[in-house]
Amino acid sequence: KEYRKDLEEGMKGKGMTVFEDTPDLIRVKNAAQILNERQYKKDLETEIKGKGMEVGPDTPEIRRAKKASEIASMKEYKKDLENEIKGKGMEVGMDTLDIQRARKASEIVSQKEYKKDLKTEIIGKGMQVGPYTPEIQRVKRASEIASQKMYKDEAEKMLCNYSAVPDTPEMERIRSTQKNISSV
Repeated sequence: KEYRKDLEEGMKGKGMTVFEDTPDLIRVKNAAQILNERQYKKDLETEIKGKGMEVGPDTPEIRRAKKASEIASMKEYKKDLENEIKGKGMEVGMDTLDIQRARKASEIVSQKEYKKDLKTEIIGKGMQVGPYTPEIQRVKRASEIASQKMYKDEAEKMLCNYSAVPDTPEMERIRSTQKNISSV
């Protein structure tokens, strides 16, 4: 490409004509193309097939192409569905009255089953349900006590590690400056 570009720019501008494709030039081009194809096939066999790589219907590129055609097919199906069914006034979707009614009925049945299990399994056996049962209150109180004890233990440990720093002249100067600013 670079050679051709240089030839066209250099020769044409100086009054020289570019050679037409002569039969010999066409024959040479065809021979070079055939040689390139043979070389490509040879490289394919030695570099890819010879190293155990598959070239067939299960390669990632072919699988990707199949998946793309399936997606396109699904899009066409949905387009036909919209044109053929929805376009003729029929509803297809999750918001139809029958589907809403069925969903609501399912929720009611589920709630009834839950309440039935609650009555038979927990309340029916004499257990209390709620945040004020004695057991839950005892656990909360124990947790609070443990938390307070841990806090106090940590505070005692920290007091052992620190000591009061005597007031340095610099600290006294800062305090007096703050008092003066405050009084102003």
